[in-house]
Amino acid sequence: MKFLTKQLFLIALLLIFGLANANATSLYFSLDSTPDGLYLLDTTNGAATSVGISGVESSTVGLSPSGDDTKLFGTSWQDLLSVNADGSGYTNLGGPGAEGLAYNHNTSTLYGAINGNFFTMDTSTGANTGYLTSPGADVEGLAYGGGDTIYGLVGYSGPRGYLYSYDIILNSWTFIGDTGVDFNLPGLAYNPELDLLYAKGSQDGYLYSINPNTAAISVIGDTGLTGGGGLAFVSDSAPIPEPSTMLLLGCGLFSLAGVTRRKFKK
Repeated sequence: MKFLTKQLFLIALLLIFGLANANATSLYFSLDSTPDGLYLLDTTNGAATSVGISGVESSTVGLSPSGDDTKLFGTSWQDLLSVNADGSGYTNLGGPGAEGLAYNHNTSTLYGAINGNFFTMDTSTGANTGYLTSPGADVEGLAYGGGDTIYGLVGYSGPRGYLYSYDIILNSWTFIGDTGVDFNLPGLAYNPELDLLYAKGSQDGYLYSINPNTAAISVIGDTGLTGGGGLAFVSDSAPIPEPSTMLLLGCGLFSLAGVTRRKFKK
């Protein structure tokens, strides 16, 4: 019976203190002009780990989550791709493609940007389903920021390194600020847990973090990859109990363990 009591205490501890690790997160990067260039980037030091196939055969491409943790949306750039997150392959969905991608998981809407144009895309065929207000600059990096916000980072032509936000409801863009980095062919991703943007371009090998409210920028570390490409931040969306439920369950097991111990103590 002592063994059972110890088991109950251990399970309770795991439930209560294991919440911090309940959701795994990954930052994916698709390297320009590199078909087998799908990477995971370490958000603490920028280190790149090869994952496998991205299907990218050109430059200035986008990458985004897809609502399915096993798949990513990518571009090649003339076509929309469904990329296997484990690097095992991809499916070409069709054109006309985009340079930047952002996926609103709340509405299952995919946004694209290319050469100053901004639009929605059909997630099954890659077709352009409607033009939206232009950001007024060559936004190459896109990221859905939660709620009604999409972020855009300018590269190549125009004021490189300028950060903008797009209001989905108002269909309007707002200038946030100049990051101070001469970004070229950048990818952009948003971490909702830290309220932080990540960016990687071809102007250098660094992974950067950007404050989405001020455009203030910091170097995370050297990726060892000199090209631009697409970035996508993915959270493990496997269903787990709410923290309050987990806490109550853990406390309940503690109580049960105590009752069991008292009941069988001689």
